[in-house]
Amino acid sequence: MVDDLMTLRDLRVQTFKERREGRLTKLPLSFYNRMKKLESQIRQVIEGAKDDINRFEKANADIRKFMDMKLELHKHRERKLTDLAREKVNGQSPDTENAHKTEMEYLVALCGVIEQHRKNTLLSKKIEPADEEEIETEIQNTEIREAETPKPDIQEPKTPKPEIPKSDAIVANINEAEKVIDNDEYIKVKVLETLPTFTGMDANNYTLKNEDITEIPIYNAKILRDAGKVEIMKEVN
Repeated sequence: MVDDLMTLRDLRVQTFKERREGRLTKLPLSFYNRMKKLESQIRQVIEGAKDDINRFEKANADIRKFMDMKLELHKHRERKLTDLAREKVNGQSPDTENAHKTEMEYLVALCGVIEQHRKNTLLSKKIEPADEEEIETEIQNTEIREAETPKPDIQEPKTPKPEIPKSDAIVANINEAEKVIDNDEYIKVKVLETLPTFTGMDANNYTLKNEDITEIPIYNAKILRDAGKVEIMKEVN
């Protein structure tokens, strides 16, 4: 790119690169200034071409393309900056060299927000010890209520439990395993590349290696999937 000039093609190339790369890409220092200049140029063409319908329509099409690519570029970079902030809060040492100087304030602020959020949601809740006398009293009251409640004299027919054929034993074991795996907090993923150790939303540390198939918190799984690091084996809502 020329230092003082940007074209829609230049912006398209950078946006495609940001979408394709898993980590934050490096931008020239003057990138955002040139992008602002390009937007200003297109809007000037729109203002000066109101009497030329063909030129006016082309300029309008250009500004729509520009805004779409600008939004997509920011979306990808903000997501990657969020990943970097999370890694820093987890005690890792992520490479922030590719963060643009105009993005460093955003990155530092994200770290503060994540740390405060974790203090409020993970560290501030205290579990009060149960009162043994209250528990014993509640158990006694429950036993008294059950003894005083008459039970209807209804005999239900006994249904014999179906026997699982030997050929279905493996299937039954797999189904039982799936019941254990299927919960609201964790999900099974396939690791696409070896990752540094990180702390999940359950406050446990995870070390994921390439080709591993394991369970991690759903929140972390979605973040890593969006970054192209894992493949979710079973999609969640």
